[in-house]
Amino acid sequence: MSATLSRRDFLKTGAATGAGLVIAVQLQGCAKPAPPLSTAAFAPNAWVRVQTDGTVLIEVDRSEMGQGVSTALPMLVAEELEADWSAVRYEAAPANPAYINKLTGMQLTGGSTAVPNGWVPLRQAGAQAREMLVAAAAARWGVDRAACRAENSRVLHDASGRAATYGELAADAAKQPVPETVKLKDPKDWKLIGKSVPRLDLPAVVGGEPVFAQDVRVPGMLVAQVERSPVLGGSVRSMDAAEAKAVPGVRAVVQITGGVAVIAEDFWAAKKGREALVIDWDEGPNAALDSDGVRATLQALLAGPEGAVVRQDGDAPGTIASLT
Repeated sequence: MSATLSRRDFLKTGAATGAGLVIAVQLQGCAKPAPPLSTAAFAPNAWVRVQTDGTVLIEVDRSEMGQGVSTALPMLVAEELEADWSAVRYEAAPANPAYINKLTGMQLTGGSTAVPNGWVPLRQAGAQAREMLVAAAAARWGVDRAACRAENSRVLHDASGRAATYGELAADAAKQPVPETVKLKDPKDWKLIGKSVPRLDLPAVVGGEPVFAQDVRVPGMLVAQVERSPVLGGSVRSMDAAEAKAVPGVRAVVQITGGVAVIAEDFWAAKKGREALVIDWDEGPNAALDSDGVRATLQALLAGPEGAVVRQDGDAPGTIASLT
Protein backbone atom coordinates (compact mmCIF):
# COMPACT_ATOMS: atom_id res chain seq x y z
CA MET A 1 0.00 0.00 0.00
CA SER A 2 1.49 3.33 -0.98
CA ALA A 3 2.05 6.11 1.51
CA THR A 4 1.19 8.65 -1.18
CA LEU A 5 -2.18 10.38 -1.07
CA SER A 6 -3.49 12.56 -3.84
CA ARG A 7 -4.76 16.04 -3.15
CA ARG A 8 -8.27 14.90 -4.07
CA ASP A 9 -8.17 12.44 -1.16
CA PHE A 10 -8.23 15.35 1.26
CA LEU A 11 -10.81 18.04 1.85
CA LYS A 12 -10.26 20.95 4.15
CA THR A 13 -12.60 23.38 5.78
CA GLY A 14 -12.01 26.54 7.77
CA ALA A 15 -12.61 27.00 11.44
CA ALA A 16 -16.29 26.80 12.31
CA THR A 17 -18.32 25.54 15.24
CA GLY A 18 -15.10 24.88 17.14
CA ALA A 19 -13.45 22.73 14.44
CA GLY A 20 -10.26 24.45 13.38
CA LEU A 21 -8.65 21.80 11.19
CA VAL A 22 -10.60 19.02 9.54
CA ILE A 23 -9.02 16.38 7.34
CA ALA A 24 -10.79 13.60 5.46
CA VAL A 25 -8.95 10.63 4.06
CA GLN A 26 -10.59 8.25 1.66
CA LEU A 27 -9.44 4.75 2.50
CA GLN A 28 -7.80 3.05 -0.44
CA GLY A 29 -10.16 0.49 -1.92
CA CYS A 30 -13.34 2.34 -0.93
CA ALA A 31 -16.27 2.01 -3.31
CA LYS A 32 -16.48 5.75 -3.99
CA PRO A 33 -15.27 9.05 -2.53
CA ALA A 34 -16.81 10.42 0.61
CA PRO A 35 -19.26 13.29 0.25
CA PRO A 36 -18.01 16.82 0.95
CA LEU A 37 -17.12 17.51 4.55
CA SER A 38 -19.05 19.67 6.90
CA THR A 39 -17.72 21.28 10.04
CA ALA A 40 -21.08 20.81 11.72
CA ALA A 41 -20.93 18.41 14.66
CA PHE A 42 -23.83 16.46 13.34
CA ALA A 43 -22.12 15.59 10.05
CA PRO A 44 -18.75 14.09 11.04
CA ASN A 45 -17.34 12.88 7.74
CA ALA A 46 -13.72 13.64 8.62
CA TRP A 47 -11.09 11.34 10.07
CA VAL A 48 -9.30 13.98 12.08
CA ARG A 49 -10.54 17.14 13.75
CA VAL A 50 -8.17 19.36 15.58
CA GLN A 51 -10.39 21.84 17.35
CA THR A 52 -9.49 25.32 18.48
CA ASP A 53 -9.58 24.27 22.14
CA GLY A 54 -6.87 21.70 21.41
CA THR A 55 -9.16 18.69 21.40
CA VAL A 56 -8.27 16.05 18.82
CA LEU A 57 -11.45 14.30 17.66
CA ILE A 58 -11.01 11.08 15.70
CA GLU A 59 -13.70 9.18 13.83
CA VAL A 60 -13.80 5.46 14.63
CA ASP A 61 -15.27 3.51 11.74
CA ARG A 62 -15.58 0.14 13.45
CA SER A 63 -18.04 -0.95 16.12
CA GLU A 64 -16.74 -0.99 19.67
CA MET A 65 -17.76 -4.34 21.12
CA GLY A 66 -15.34 -4.42 24.01
CA GLN A 67 -12.39 -5.35 21.79
CA GLY A 68 -10.83 -1.89 22.07
CA VAL A 69 -11.06 -0.38 18.57
CA SER A 70 -12.19 2.94 20.04
CA THR A 71 -8.68 3.19 21.48
CA ALA A 72 -6.59 1.20 18.98
CA LEU A 73 -7.66 3.17 15.90
CA PRO A 74 -7.21 6.62 17.49
CA MET A 75 -3.76 5.45 18.61
CA LEU A 76 -2.76 5.06 14.94
CA VAL A 77 -3.82 8.62 14.18
CA ALA A 78 -2.46 10.16 17.37
CA GLU A 79 0.92 8.49 16.96
CA GLU A 80 1.67 10.23 13.69
CA LEU A 81 -0.10 13.41 14.74
CA GLU A 82 2.16 13.66 17.80
CA ALA A 83 -0.98 14.33 19.79
CA ASP A 84 -1.24 14.62 23.55
CA TRP A 85 -3.16 11.44 24.37
CA SER A 86 -5.07 13.19 27.14
CA ALA A 87 -6.53 15.56 24.50
CA VAL A 88 -7.72 12.77 22.18
CA ARG A 89 -11.42 11.97 21.92
CA TYR A 90 -13.26 9.64 19.58
CA GLU A 91 -16.61 9.56 17.86
CA ALA A 92 -18.42 6.70 16.15
CA ALA A 93 -18.37 7.23 12.39
CA PRO A 94 -21.70 7.26 10.53
CA ALA A 95 -22.70 4.88 7.75
CA ASN A 96 -20.78 6.16 4.76
CA PRO A 97 -18.95 4.62 1.78
CA ALA A 98 -15.77 6.32 3.03
CA TYR A 99 -15.67 3.87 5.91
CA ILE A 100 -15.92 0.67 3.90
CA ASN A 101 -13.50 -1.95 5.20
CA LYS A 102 -11.38 -2.74 2.15
CA LEU A 103 -10.57 -6.18 3.56
CA THR A 104 -14.25 -7.16 3.57
CA GLY A 105 -15.78 -4.87 0.94
CA MET A 106 -18.35 -3.41 3.31
CA GLN A 107 -18.60 -1.23 6.40
CA LEU A 108 -18.14 -4.20 8.66
CA THR A 109 -16.52 -4.93 12.00
CA GLY A 110 -15.14 -8.44 12.37
CA GLY A 111 -12.41 -10.88 11.48
CA SER A 112 -9.79 -8.87 13.39
CA THR A 113 -9.57 -6.54 10.38
CA ALA A 114 -9.98 -3.12 12.05
CA VAL A 115 -6.31 -2.40 12.69
CA PRO A 116 -4.94 -4.07 9.52
CA ASN A 117 -7.44 -2.10 7.43
CA GLY A 118 -6.60 1.22 9.07
CA TRP A 119 -2.90 0.62 9.70
CA VAL A 120 -1.58 2.80 6.87
CA PRO A 121 -4.50 5.16 6.05
CA LEU A 122 -5.10 6.28 9.63
CA ARG A 123 -1.41 6.87 10.26
CA GLN A 124 -1.28 8.86 7.03
CA ALA A 125 -4.20 10.96 8.23
CA GLY A 126 -2.36 11.75 11.45
CA ALA A 127 0.86 12.56 9.62
CA GLN A 128 -0.99 14.82 7.19
CA ALA A 129 -2.50 16.83 10.03
CA ARG A 130 0.88 17.03 11.76
CA GLU A 131 2.59 18.43 8.67
CA MET A 132 -0.10 21.06 8.15
CA LEU A 133 0.15 22.18 11.78
CA VAL A 134 3.94 22.41 11.62
CA ALA A 135 3.75 24.36 8.36
CA ALA A 136 1.28 26.77 9.94
CA ALA A 137 3.62 27.42 12.86
CA ALA A 138 6.62 27.95 10.58
CA ALA A 139 4.66 30.44 8.49
CA ARG A 140 3.47 32.30 11.59
CA TRP A 141 7.01 32.64 12.94
CA GLY A 142 8.67 33.23 9.56
CA VAL A 143 11.10 30.34 10.03
CA ASP A 144 12.14 27.31 8.03
CA ARG A 145 9.65 24.50 8.38
CA ALA A 146 12.53 22.03 8.84
CA ALA A 147 13.54 23.89 11.99
CA CYS A 148 10.19 23.12 13.65
CA ARG A 149 8.96 19.88 15.17
CA ALA A 150 5.75 18.53 16.64
CA GLU A 151 5.51 17.07 20.11
CA ASN A 152 2.69 16.44 22.57
CA SER A 153 0.11 18.53 20.68
CA ARG A 154 2.48 21.44 20.24
CA VAL A 155 4.79 22.73 17.53
CA LEU A 156 8.22 23.81 18.77
CA HIS A 157 10.99 25.97 17.32
CA ASP A 158 13.97 25.03 19.42
CA ALA A 159 16.28 27.75 18.11
CA SER A 160 14.06 30.54 19.40
CA GLY A 161 12.28 28.67 22.16
CA ARG A 162 8.89 29.44 20.63
CA ALA A 163 5.97 27.03 20.93
CA ALA A 164 2.32 26.95 19.91
CA THR A 165 -0.42 24.50 20.77
CA TYR A 166 -2.40 22.63 18.15
CA GLY A 167 -5.48 24.52 19.24
CA GLU A 168 -3.77 27.85 18.60
CA LEU A 169 -2.60 26.70 15.16
CA ALA A 170 -5.73 24.85 14.02
CA ALA A 171 -7.36 27.68 12.06
CA ASP A 172 -4.11 28.59 10.29
CA ALA A 173 -3.36 24.93 9.55
CA ALA A 174 -6.67 24.61 7.71
CA LYS A 175 -5.38 27.20 5.20
CA GLN A 176 -2.14 25.35 4.48
CA PRO A 177 -1.63 23.48 1.20
CA VAL A 178 -2.02 19.73 1.54
CA PRO A 179 1.26 17.82 1.07
CA GLU A 180 1.09 15.27 -1.72
CA THR A 181 3.07 12.74 0.34
CA VAL A 182 3.74 12.22 4.03
CA LYS A 183 6.53 10.45 5.83
CA LEU A 184 5.48 8.02 8.52
CA LYS A 185 7.46 7.65 11.73
CA ASP A 186 10.13 5.01 12.22
CA PRO A 187 8.83 2.30 14.58
CA LYS A 188 11.69 3.02 16.98
CA ASP A 189 10.18 6.47 17.53
CA TRP A 190 6.67 5.28 18.39
CA LYS A 191 5.30 6.64 21.64
CA LEU A 192 1.78 5.17 21.55
CA ILE A 193 1.69 2.21 19.17
CA GLY A 194 2.68 -0.92 21.04
CA LYS A 195 2.46 0.86 24.38
CA SER A 196 -0.09 0.66 27.18
CA VAL A 197 -2.29 3.74 27.19
CA PRO A 198 -5.55 4.53 29.02
CA ARG A 199 -8.54 3.35 27.01
CA LEU A 200 -10.58 6.24 25.70
CA ASP A 201 -13.88 4.51 26.47
CA LEU A 202 -12.99 3.38 29.99
CA PRO A 203 -14.76 6.17 31.94
CA ALA A 204 -17.95 5.62 29.94
CA VAL A 205 -17.77 1.82 30.37
CA VAL A 206 -17.31 2.15 34.13
CA GLY A 207 -20.37 4.40 34.19
CA GLY A 208 -22.43 1.95 32.13
CA GLU A 209 -22.96 4.46 29.33
CA PRO A 210 -22.05 2.58 26.11
CA VAL A 211 -24.89 1.06 24.10
CA PHE A 212 -23.81 -2.28 22.63
CA ALA A 213 -25.77 -4.32 20.11
CA GLN A 214 -27.51 -6.33 22.83
CA ASP A 215 -28.67 -3.10 24.46
CA VAL A 216 -30.55 -1.84 21.41
CA ARG A 217 -34.34 -1.81 21.67
CA VAL A 218 -36.81 -0.74 19.01
CA PRO A 219 -40.62 -0.87 19.07
CA GLY A 220 -41.95 -4.35 18.38
CA MET A 221 -38.52 -5.96 18.50
CA LEU A 222 -38.27 -9.69 19.19
CA VAL A 223 -35.25 -11.70 20.31
CA ALA A 224 -34.06 -15.05 18.95
CA GLN A 225 -31.90 -17.71 20.56
CA VAL A 226 -30.57 -20.56 18.42
CA GLU A 227 -29.91 -24.11 19.55
CA ARG A 228 -27.29 -25.45 17.14
CA SER A 229 -26.10 -28.93 16.29
CA PRO A 230 -23.40 -30.13 18.70
CA VAL A 231 -21.45 -31.33 15.66
CA LEU A 232 -20.44 -29.22 12.66
CA GLY A 233 -22.61 -30.18 9.71
CA GLY A 234 -25.31 -31.80 11.84
CA SER A 235 -29.03 -31.32 11.35
CA VAL A 236 -32.34 -31.80 13.15
CA ARG A 237 -33.74 -35.29 12.82
CA SER A 238 -36.82 -34.48 14.90
CA MET A 239 -37.83 -32.13 17.67
CA ASP A 240 -40.50 -31.53 20.28
CA ALA A 241 -41.09 -27.80 20.78
CA ALA A 242 -44.14 -28.05 23.03
CA GLU A 243 -42.36 -27.12 26.26
CA ALA A 244 -40.47 -24.31 24.55
CA LYS A 245 -43.67 -22.80 23.18
CA ALA A 246 -45.20 -22.98 26.67
CA VAL A 247 -42.58 -20.61 28.10
CA PRO A 248 -44.20 -17.20 28.73
CA GLY A 249 -43.04 -14.71 26.12
CA VAL A 250 -42.10 -17.24 23.44
CA ARG A 251 -43.72 -16.33 20.15
CA ALA A 252 -42.48 -19.01 17.75
CA VAL A 253 -40.08 -21.91 17.27
CA VAL A 254 -38.52 -22.17 13.81
CA GLN A 255 -36.25 -24.85 12.40
CA ILE A 256 -33.32 -23.39 10.47
CA THR A 257 -30.25 -24.80 8.78
CA GLY A 258 -28.11 -26.42 11.44
CA GLY A 259 -30.42 -25.74 14.35
CA VAL A 260 -33.64 -24.38 15.85
CA ALA A 261 -34.46 -20.74 16.61
CA VAL A 262 -36.69 -19.73 19.49
CA ILE A 263 -38.25 -16.30 18.96
CA ALA A 264 -39.49 -14.43 22.02
CA GLU A 265 -40.39 -11.05 23.45
CA ASP A 266 -37.12 -10.74 25.38
CA PHE A 267 -33.76 -12.42 25.86
CA TRP A 268 -34.66 -14.39 28.97
CA ALA A 269 -37.79 -15.88 27.45
CA ALA A 270 -35.85 -16.87 24.33
CA LYS A 271 -33.11 -18.43 26.47
CA LYS A 272 -35.54 -20.43 28.62
CA GLY A 273 -37.42 -21.53 25.52
CA ARG A 274 -34.22 -22.72 23.85
CA GLU A 275 -33.28 -24.70 26.96
CA ALA A 276 -36.72 -26.37 26.91
CA LEU A 277 -36.33 -27.73 23.37
CA VAL A 278 -36.16 -31.50 22.95
CA ILE A 279 -34.11 -32.26 19.82
CA ASP A 280 -32.94 -35.51 18.26
CA TRP A 281 -29.82 -34.59 16.26
CA ASP A 282 -28.54 -36.23 13.11
CA GLU A 283 -24.85 -35.52 13.66
CA GLY A 284 -23.98 -36.33 10.06
CA PRO A 285 -20.59 -37.31 8.60
CA ASN A 286 -18.60 -35.57 11.35
CA ALA A 287 -20.21 -37.48 14.23
CA ALA A 288 -17.01 -39.41 15.01
CA LEU A 289 -14.59 -36.55 14.30
CA ASP A 290 -12.40 -35.57 17.24
CA SER A 291 -9.20 -33.62 17.85
CA ASP A 292 -7.02 -36.60 16.91
CA GLY A 293 -8.84 -36.88 13.60
CA VAL A 294 -8.46 -33.19 12.85
CA ARG A 295 -4.74 -33.35 13.69
CA ALA A 296 -4.24 -36.37 11.43
CA THR A 297 -6.00 -34.63 8.55
CA LEU A 298 -3.86 -31.51 8.92
CA GLN A 299 -0.66 -33.55 9.07
CA ALA A 300 -1.68 -35.41 5.91
CA LEU A 301 -2.27 -32.11 4.14
CA LEU A 302 1.13 -30.84 5.25
CA ALA A 303 2.76 -33.87 3.65
CA GLY A 304 1.03 -33.18 0.33
CA PRO A 305 1.43 -30.38 -2.22
CA GLU A 306 -0.84 -28.12 -0.15
CA GLY A 307 1.72 -28.19 2.65
CA ALA A 308 4.41 -26.00 1.10
CA VAL A 309 6.57 -24.32 3.76
CA VAL A 310 6.45 -20.54 3.43
CA ARG A 311 8.49 -19.72 6.55
CA GLN A 312 10.01 -21.76 9.34
CA ASP A 313 11.05 -20.32 12.70
CA GLY A 314 11.99 -22.53 15.61
CA ASP A 315 10.57 -25.99 16.24
CA ALA A 316 6.79 -25.62 16.00
CA PRO A 317 6.03 -29.39 15.76
CA GLY A 318 8.20 -30.10 18.78
CA THR A 319 6.60 -27.32 20.77
CA ILE A 320 3.09 -28.56 19.91
CA ALA A 321 4.07 -32.12 20.85
CA SER A 322 5.31 -30.96 24.24
CA LEU A 323 1.98 -29.30 24.95
CA THR A 324 -0.18 -32.32 24.09
